[in-house]
Amino acid sequence: MRRGLCFGFAALLSVLGVRAEPWVAGFERFQAAAPDAAGGRLLYNELGCINCHGGDTGLPPLRGPDITTVTTRASADWLRASIADPARSRSGTTMPHVLANHDAGDVEAVVHYLGTLTPKKSAPPKKIAHLNAELGKALYHTKGCVACHAPRTDYAPPDGRPTAGEFSYGSAEFPALAEKYDVATLAAFVRDPLASRPDGRMPRIEMEEQDAHDIAAYLLGIAGSDGEIVPKLRPFTPNSALATRGRDVVTAARCAACHALPTIAAPQPVPLHRIAGGCLDAAPAAGLPRYGLSTAQRTSLLAYLPVRATPVSPAQSATDTLKALNCVACHERDGQGGPDAARKPYFLGDHNLGDTGRFPPPLTGIGRKLQPEWLAQALVGKRRERPYLATRMPLYGAAVANLPALFAACDARHETTSPAGDVEAGRKLLGTLGGAGCITCHRWGDRASLGVQALDLSTLAIRLQPGWLRDYLINPAAHRPGTLMPSFWPEGKAANRDILGGDTDRQIASIIVFAREGKGVPEGFPATSAREFELIPGLRPVVLRTFMADVGTHAILVGFPAGVHVAYDGRDCRPALTWKGRFFDAYGTWFSRFAPFEKPLGESIVAWPGPSDASAARKFEGYRLDAAGVPTFLFSVGGVPVAERIEPAENGSLRRTLTWNLESMRSLPLAHPPGLTVQESPASTPGKLEFIYTWP
Repeated sequence: MRRGLCFGFAALLSVLGVRAEPWVAGFERFQAAAPDAAGGRLLYNELGCINCHGGDTGLPPLRGPDITTVTTRASADWLRASIADPARSRSGTTMPHVLANHDAGDVEAVVHYLGTLTPKKSAPPKKIAHLNAELGKALYHTKGCVACHAPRTDYAPPDGRPTAGEFSYGSAEFPALAEKYDVATLAAFVRDPLASRPDGRMPRIEMEEQDAHDIAAYLLGIAGSDGEIVPKLRPFTPNSALATRGRDVVTAARCAACHALPTIAAPQPVPLHRIAGGCLDAAPAAGLPRYGLSTAQRTSLLAYLPVRATPVSPAQSATDTLKALNCVACHERDGQGGPDAARKPYFLGDHNLGDTGRFPPPLTGIGRKLQPEWLAQALVGKRRERPYLATRMPLYGAAVANLPALFAACDARHETTSPAGDVEAGRKLLGTLGGAGCITCHRWGDRASLGVQALDLSTLAIRLQPGWLRDYLINPAAHRPGTLMPSFWPEGKAANRDILGGDTDRQIASIIVFAREGKGVPEGFPATSAREFELIPGLRPVVLRTFMADVGTHAILVGFPAGVHVAYDGRDCRPALTWKGRFFDAYGTWFSRFAPFEKPLGESIVAWPGPSDASAARKFEGYRLDAAGVPTFLFSVGGVPVAERIEPAENGSLRRTLTWNLESMRSLPLAHPPGLTVQESPASTPGKLEFIYTWP
């Protein structure tokens, strides 16, 4: 293969409606109108040029998707079309046309080679029993998909569709979805794109499996179904002789520079030098990849190449990373980014909070705002402070690993030492009895606010850096224009002069120290010690659906008069928590506009093991109550019905009984709670298991 400067530029495709040039969101939105070296750096990384030619762009690596399992998630026909001409099978793809000078036989051989990479043992496709495309339509338009992909005209957000011409940048195009996927494979990709594309340009939005199926049904144009849908993607059987030829084609085309391929090592970097017939020419030499670059893209790349050895500052790396990952589709930083006018109506949330309740927060100064540990956890999905936003923060995997350090480096500023705070002064300031009334709008831990449900303040000491918090409390609007948050220290002067003599710095320090060290809650929450909303099982068990910490949004609580209780996870079909003593306070479940994730009131709380691969195959079928009010939970495993009953036993123990059709399923994988004594009952028989759990 001729060694040259590998930036493909082919003639524009003549097929109407196909974007010939590759689409990189950050470049199109911020650099295309004024091509420069910064735009070239972004393209050099995102088009994979760095994979062939090496260098350091300061950006997270981007390699091609995992193709060792591609024939299990994409049809062979689609693969043939995609390899033969990537831009025709997906408009705007960043996959170059590397086999432009190869015949159909080589393309077919590559497909057969890819078929040999599929693991020999793979789980059989799951059958799908229900699809709701209407729900999928709403989810697609409100969970965050349309931040990168185009909204469709068949869905109207509550405030109405935007008028034409309000898009400030384009959208990531879909391939011919019905030709590539069936419902099962598309749903699997929608739910976890990082499984096949770990470099994170298509992030993962956390969702239930059923949500992914409904979105897939909508995108594939399947109206809905209550019957069983069998995945239609046919298994591909490769021909060994063709596969050998295909491996040679793949090796010569240097596909291993972007894709991890077994037994094919990544090729050595190709030195950069400008020659006639190189990839930036209108007609690249045979064997070179063709990208169909636009004039702006070519200009930017040519501007970057002479300076590509220049070190990149943390600020530039942070800015370019946000563009590469398209974080700026949702977040604004330093005046750039945020949803454009055409997408703003699809960002839903709590209108009572104004724009703050609908749009993701700005990232300006985020390295100074958030504690590094908190920011790192938020980026991997372990922290979520704004449950009122319908748009979910997606997960990018390893691509965001360097962002906390980059933000800390470029947002750092000298901070003065905070004065000592007073815990009780902080309690009063946060409360409503002579304080600033923060709990009027803000939650405190598991206590709902007295009004609108703004984010939780109980974590502010571990979430926010003191210097940033001081500046924000003095002038909230300067940090987030349009916020409903007023200033209680306008121009740095305390509105309340009765607490700590009106010393602004000590008052703010006291709020922080109470959040970090204080016991109890701020003053002014309604007293609930009288147990007005505590549920106390009497003659019959109490069964209640709620949101519960360590269980999730499908928790079903069962409180027994005997004083032993259980929380059952209806999503994963398993007992999740069990405890003794007091049962549950229903105040938040019944009266909060945004139900919090509750906790049991009792003691000796024991968590059961989390869901396993075996539980993932379970389907919840509801529950039935017997004459005494004891529920029996119903689920199926591979279509086999299972009944699970949990009830008190002698001496404060719990009895768990499971029954199923032994002829249809020989055994049932089970987990038991650590910390409890487990004894199998003599009542166990084939098709029936009974266990007694006892606290130590």
